Amino acid sequence: MGQLSGKPSALLVVSDNYLAKQLTESLHIQGYKTVRAPLARDCYSAWSSPERFSLCLIDQHLEDQPGHVLAKYLAENKAKNVVLFGNLADAEMRLGLYRAGVNLLLREPEGTAEIIAAIEAMATPVVKHSSRPAAVVPFPNKTSGNVPWQVKALQRELVAPTGQVVALTRNEVKVCLALAEAPSEPTNREALTRSLYGRLDSSANRALDAVIKRLRQKIVAKVSAVDPITTHYGEGHRFTAPIIAVNQ
Repeated sequence: MGQLSGKPSALLVVSDNYLAKQLTESLHIQGYKTVRAPLARDCYSAWSSPERFSLCLIDQHLEDQPGHVLAKYLAENKAKNVVLFGNLADAEMRLGLYRAGVNLLLREPEGTAEIIAAIEAMATPVVKHSSRPAAVVPFPNKTSGNVPWQVKALQRELVAPTGQVVALTRNEVKVCLALAEAPSEPTNREALTRSLYGRLDSSANRALDAVIKRLRQKIVAKVSAVDPITTHYGEGHRFTAPIIAVNQ
């Protein structure tokens, strides 16, 4: 069903509304249509056949049933690309899930970026071997991995380590500067909301979500990289790559 309309469909089984929203936005950026089931029982009715969804993404911490029970059910019923994430410390349980056909288990991933990166890796097609000799990739320079992203506030630009320039709005500049101030820890969401809008209410929260969503889309579209902005639930947002503010 999802393939006929040109976009792959993803079944998202997540009870937490904020987490579901962030994953939905990230999956949309990657080209997926999404159907959300907040509870396991909703999933049983939404999932009608193995062909309906090309991805089933499940949170272990559902409100009505542990996610691994649902993941096992879907895998045994031939669902495609079943991914389970969360606190999966039980090795025996993980082994049983893999044997049942679950494709990927993510133990306490670092925000949505790691989940999306893992899904991207699963979706990457295998390149067939050709008779032509493979090109040798040069060894990277020692300094190439140390080049940070640069926030240029006056020009309203975010410059990638590889040189691509992402044009920013005034509020996107403020978000990038806030992320650059504390690159090793999440930027407090409440403080960021107050900084941009001078208040903390549902309207300001939605506006901040929109700013961060547009910023993520710009970065992915311009740099063709994995979204570097992670969401830490209950804390805030963090830029996972080195980032600095440049006064120019």
